[in-house]
Amino acid sequence: MPYLLSLLLLLCLPAQAADVSLRVMGSWDMLSQYQDYEAPFWQQELPRLSDGRIQAEVQAFNKAGLKGSEVVRLMKLGMVDVGTAVLSYISADDPVVEGADLAGMADSLPLAHRIADAYLPELDQYYRERHGIHVLALWPYSAQMLMCRKPLAGIQDLKGRRVRVSLRTSSDLIERFGALTLNIPFDETYQRLQRGEADCLITGTYSAYTAGFHKVVHHLYDFSLGWSVMMLGINENVWQSLTPQDQQVLQQGTAGLSERLWQAADSQTRTGIQCMSGQSACPAPPDAPRGQMVVHALSAADRARIARALQESVLPRWAERCGKRCVDNWQRSAGRVLNPP
Repeated sequence: MPYLLSLLLLLCLPAQAADVSLRVMGSWDMLSQYQDYEAPFWQQELPRLSDGRIQAEVQAFNKAGLKGSEVVRLMKLGMVDVGTAVLSYISADDPVVEGADLAGMADSLPLAHRIADAYLPELDQYYRERHGIHVLALWPYSAQMLMCRKPLAGIQDLKGRRVRVSLRTSSDLIERFGALTLNIPFDETYQRLQRGEADCLITGTYSAYTAGFHKVVHHLYDFSLGWSVMMLGINENVWQSLTPQDQQVLQQGTAGLSERLWQAADSQTRTGIQCMSGQSACPAPPDAPRGQMVVHALSAADRARIARALQESVLPRWAERCGKRCVDNWQRSAGRVLNPP
């Protein structure tokens, strides 16, 4: 019932005094990506860029009572015009999206950015054909890193440990080392860790800091296993109804938003690590909470094991889910970034 009421409120919002009024579904409202970037873009920047021609009403998906996996379907049905979808939340229906952020594929943000840029046209074509959605942009959260309640002797020490993951390809990766993977919603993770129902988790460092995970896990492994990439899309009929001028404003505006979010992912990755481990470099205000997590560097041997797991476990499992055409499209786009011809 709360979901239906919230969605009806979004659908029934009064029209703005503008040529175009967009109904926008944003990402998690408690996180910086929405508070500091998405919401201000739709509420303030886009009206300014369009000289008032485009107005938007934005609501975070969780505030509408949604889990996040419904965003694509709502865009497809025209119930919302624009939506931000976390790729891992929609991968069960569309495994093609996993190709933008395969676990263990990009251990640096610049590499992840180049892969996403190369793969975006493939995702756009797929979503236009299958769902009637134009993909405007891709952007990440902070680096997805492994955090545990007790220390690991190495990556192989994950055997038998219960690990909360959000990316299915993260499961493909760590199950190779004997981990038991758990699919726990982000907003339930703290309590589950506190109750001892999970031993480790893989999540973004900044998200972990703002959610207070440093109070319930004590060891962080400083190596990116992924970036939890998000996709911004718009219903194709809505897109086609825009004038060429407004299409350009929206495309360029969201491209700028995306670039700022890529830059934010870099700084927030560092901030998350610094503040969860109580480093003096933590840029949070003096009265903000700081953790005492122990930060561990991953050994060269473990990095090599992860690289092998990508080739021998992550990629084959994903290829099986996605199919030959999907893999061929990935190889000619994102794959060329990893393995230049």
